Amino acid sequence: MLIFLFEHLLLALVIASLIGVYLAKGRDELMRVLVVGLKNVPGMGGVISSVLKSEATNFIKQTPIGGGGGKLPGMKIPEKGISHEELRKKLLAMKEKEIDHEKGQIFAYTYTLRDDHYNLQKDVFDMFTEKFGNSENHEEIVREFHLAFLHENALNPMIYPCLRQMETEVISMTASMLHGDENAVGFMTSGGTESILMAVKTFRDRAKKLYPHIKNPEIIAPRTQHPVMAKAAHYFGLTIKHVPVGPDYKADVKAMEKAIGPNTILMACSAPQFCHGIVDPIEELSTLALKHGIPLHVDACFGGFMLPWVEKLGYQVPKWDFRCPGVSSISADIHKYGYCVKGASAIMYRDSELRKYQIFTYAEWPGGLYGSPSMAGTRPGANIAAAWASMLALGEEGYMSKAKELMDITASLKEGVQKIDGLTVIGEPHMTCFALGSNDPDVHILAVADVMETKGWKMERNQKPDSLHCSILPHHKASSDQVLADLAESVNTVRNDKGLQKKGTAGIYGMMATIPDKAIINDFITEFFSEIYTLK
Repeated sequence: MLIFLFEHLLLALVIASLIGVYLAKGRDELMRVLVVGLKNVPGMGGVISSVLKSEATNFIKQTPIGGGGGKLPGMKIPEKGISHEELRKKLLAMKEKEIDHEKGQIFAYTYTLRDDHYNLQKDVFDMFTEKFGNSENHEEIVREFHLAFLHENALNPMIYPCLRQMETEVISMTASMLHGDENAVGFMTSGGTESILMAVKTFRDRAKKLYPHIKNPEIIAPRTQHPVMAKAAHYFGLTIKHVPVGPDYKADVKAMEKAIGPNTILMACSAPQFCHGIVDPIEELSTLALKHGIPLHVDACFGGFMLPWVEKLGYQVPKWDFRCPGVSSISADIHKYGYCVKGASAIMYRDSELRKYQIFTYAEWPGGLYGSPSMAGTRPGANIAAAWASMLALGEEGYMSKAKELMDITASLKEGVQKIDGLTVIGEPHMTCFALGSNDPDVHILAVADVMETKGWKMERNQKPDSLHCSILPHHKASSDQVLADLAESVNTVRNDKGLQKKGTAGIYGMMATIPDKAIINDFITEFFSEIYTLK
């Protein structure tokens, strides 16, 4: 009886309080108080979210792009690539459903001069197309679709339904490739950097909502994690805690667990790490993530569009994707081994509840309701269209063929490197890249790089330990024999001239390694970028 009376008294007090708000501040403030109050009532947050989702779905169905039912069906990368002629027909069919901005019926988003100025841009962009020859050349169809959407903007998904459909299908195909289920979702971005920035922003915002007591959020990552993870932490006010890797150059799972603390909101790893082409022990890290209830991001910007096909070819590739239940998100670049033009990547999430934290919204602008799923406001439609065309044109068969060709070249190069006295391959790489180091104290590997550059090669340098990174690309088919010959010759040159290790980049890296205060080196890098882009 007392409980019953208490509940009625509490209800009366709440009603009186709401009436007071209404009389003092009006209807709008009353509605705000009601909504905020209801969201904080246990169980009501989910109800409100469900209602909002239903309203959003109904709104989409009422728009021109959603008249056919709103949501688009999922799809996989086709087993066989679609012919270029069929892709052109699909494009024309989609374009017929949208407003042509050149008729002057759109009042934002597209700024195009359809005149000689436009033709100049077209010619400059496409000036090399004719050298690719027949109409079934992959590079040509990618350029063609890129050019078709060169001035279109995916900022508003209701303006260009084609772009919305293409992006949704690109994400759906990527999710399937990464073994995501029907719940896996994502967005396209401009590249790996933006994809990882968005992942960090997502998990930061998730932590803010779920764990508001965490004031100094932290990311745990192995030392080999791409620097963009540190860049994202810097941009978004997080701290990144790097842990050592093992002698196999893989993330040390025990060290990762030891680094977990009360402020940890995210763990990160790579598939593969770029330095040496080695996949981290993601199955074990997945188990660790589930044990501690911490999201795990896999940076597969480099390998996301190669490892699935390498595994299907029969090579030993450890599980690294959404088959690992602790993996929350994956970044994968379409403009790398997806063979698309630069400016196309995907950030993937296990489910839409995670993805929602990526979206930025602003409802107070006089210019209208604003929402954006990426760092960029303007989202170039050309890159979305090019990615869509690239994936459909190649299909699984095309990707498998290219993966086999590049893995064969990689195997040949690694075998050739091991035969050169003084050189060795670092660790056990998993795909179309490797790092080569020196196993002879008389052969300074960075001095070898300097000599190679005098022969016309551009070498990528690693440190800790010193080594040379080699990503194997389609054009290496023509140069693999020559690079091995020049490497052998360069090793002999360095072995016979000890002074080379004190010159060039070998000397600079050697000097940098002796400086205990790395802030000085960071200042040097800042000065370098400042000066190299400074006019005379």
